[in-house]
Amino acid sequence: MTLDALVVADDLTGAMDTGQAFAARGHPTTVAVGTGGARPEEGVLVVNTDSRYLPPEEARTAVERVVAGVPARVVYKKIDSTLRGNLTAEIGAALDAAGADRALVAPAFPAGGRLTACGLHLVDGALVTDTAAGRDPDSPVSSAHLPTLLGDGERPVAHLGVETVARGPGAVADAVRDAAGAVLACDAVHDDHLVSLARGAERSGEAVVYVGSAGLAGALELPTEPDRETESAVDDPGPPADARVLGIAGSASPTTVEQLGAVPAERLVALDGERASADPSGAAAAAADRALAVLDDVGTVVVASVLEEGDVGRALRAGREAGVDPGTVRERVAESLARVAMRVWERAPPDGLFVTGGAVAGRVFDALGATGVRLTGGAVEAGVPIGRVLDGTATGTRVVTKAGAFGGERTIVNCLARLGGSDGE
Repeated sequence: MTLDALVVADDLTGAMDTGQAFAARGHPTTVAVGTGGARPEEGVLVVNTDSRYLPPEEARTAVERVVAGVPARVVYKKIDSTLRGNLTAEIGAALDAAGADRALVAPAFPAGGRLTACGLHLVDGALVTDTAAGRDPDSPVSSAHLPTLLGDGERPVAHLGVETVARGPGAVADAVRDAAGAVLACDAVHDDHLVSLARGAERSGEAVVYVGSAGLAGALELPTEPDRETESAVDDPGPPADARVLGIAGSASPTTVEQLGAVPAERLVALDGERASADPSGAAAAAADRALAVLDDVGTVVVASVLEEGDVGRALRAGREAGVDPGTVRERVAESLARVAMRVWERAPPDGLFVTGGAVAGRVFDALGATGVRLTGGAVEAGVPIGRVLDGTATGTRVVTKAGAFGGERTIVNCLARLGGSDGE
């Protein structure tokens, strides 16, 4: 069976929000999560290689394996909208495995504040290098100039400027035809520009791998017409009365910390990161006990590893004192959060699950034995999709995921409210 589209993402929350771009238009969309990985027979499959922070050659191998193993009419390489990760290695791998000659790279996502102009990539108006992505401890973005950032690969890089993109699909098609063997780094400052890029690449008649975030995915037309009758409400009757909601926040992004500040204090439980650095199981047990008490009391709880400035530093310092390196500390914190979810489900399964932080989301789904999420087509807001867990301990549970750096001050509040049956505003 040949799928309409294969999306290969380097982290799980990015996989979910890019899949949403297809699900919202009525395309059956499954996100493979956990170690098994669901495999649908129709529509769109989104696979997370969890390769953002892998060594480049390992990332390349992971992408090649997925693309070569899943026949699809359209191949979409999802990259981080703030340009972190193994961009050139993964783009090259997707091209090689798909047998395509050109890559159209457009990371812009205007609805999320991500724009590319004159080759420069901006996040909420700032150069991406001046944001948290430029200070990422594991994969800091070294240049805000997209063509420069893509220039360390094996293929030549051409810049497709906004003056061409704004002229429409015909101009883009000509540029794609002229870019044999190249990676096209594309400007886009408006959704119409993404449509122009997608339509132009298709019109060119060339074999193209599409590379971008959820923005470009939303502009792509797939070979099979979507089912308009299922748009925005596939298998999603909404939460039950008095729905209980568990949130797991594993992102250290300043955006997520700000969003957690809008959640009522009585609904927050702090994971003890210092304890987790040496004793993940003990930290998880303590946090799960507190979370269950809050669920019994108010019905909604968020267990978070970072609630204020200094939490990360304290955990890393405790790790150093115990002889544990920073990478292992982060792994143990993620493990603790996943164990919290597992313990809560074992004792009093909630009706809804919210997770932010891609690496932690993957751990949570693994802990719950899930291999897939079917996206409903609905969303809390742009880039924040709603799905249902396909299998495992949490089968059928409504789930919302959010990338750490996404959203406004009340995004987490709104996610919890949506899962709990209110509008959150």
